[in-house]
Amino acid sequence: MTTLRRIPLAPANFFGEGIAYYYIWANDGGDNMRKEHRLIQLTWKNKRGFIYSLDDGGNPKKNDSQSENSSHLKVIREFDYDTVTGEGWGITFLPHTNEFYISDGSHFLSVWDAESLDLKRKIPVKFERKVMVDGELTSESLDVDYINELEFVDFETGGDGTTDRDSGEEGVCSNDDTECNDDTSSPHKQSMRILANVWYQDLIISIHPETGEVERVYDFRDLYPIEQRQKDGADVLNGISLTGAMNGGSEDGVELWITGKLWPNMYRVRLKQHAT
Repeated sequence: MTTLRRIPLAPANFFGEGIAYYYIWANDGGDNMRKEHRLIQLTWKNKRGFIYSLDDGGNPKKNDSQSENSSHLKVIREFDYDTVTGEGWGITFLPHTNEFYISDGSHFLSVWDAESLDLKRKIPVKFERKVMVDGELTSESLDVDYINELEFVDFETGGDGTTDRDSGEEGVCSNDDTECNDDTSSPHKQSMRILANVWYQDLIISIHPETGEVERVYDFRDLYPIEQRQKDGADVLNGISLTGAMNGGSEDGVELWITGKLWPNMYRVRLKQHAT
């Protein structure tokens, strides 16, 4: 891969952590509503966040030949926040509920309103396993700590929901277009999940966005074995991101880029929601 451009995203005294793309609908001064594309970024221990405007006002996935301003970022807001641990780790955007889900290294996901950034609720993430107690099989619920990077996904489409409601390439819709208004009362579809990696484990977990239940665990110990990592001077699995490839509703799962600290490679993988 080639680095096209490096852009500083925060003052040098901040340790940048989770970052997520999201959008809002804003009036263009006329009869139309336009998508304003933004990034939101957390910091590790500073309890300070930043919101950046992608100031071309169009599609953030355009390349430089399509928009000369496509890589321009501008800080439009700074905000303070707190979490269970007082740290910021991962963040992801749920467009159909207009919410951010935030991780902080604990077993909780904090849910913020995407406009006000107010805390709406905290969701404990738990894994249920079967154990034998006095000769009887029973269930045991375990807290899942060290939840790190987050990605909201829709296994039905393969995406994150941020492109489902585009109305034309420039992201413009009319005021009477109901698709401009995200229905915050809409329930999560059965195909929607939060994917997360667990710090210091070669695992990605699939979390139900309402209950916090871990419904599936993806094991990546063989992707880049720890013995080889030790020889290469590489560290833990610590990076997941959607590739942007959509599956057209074929339910073929979602594509992710996976990497880690000091890893020499990125891996493109496909995850299925259900066992085959």
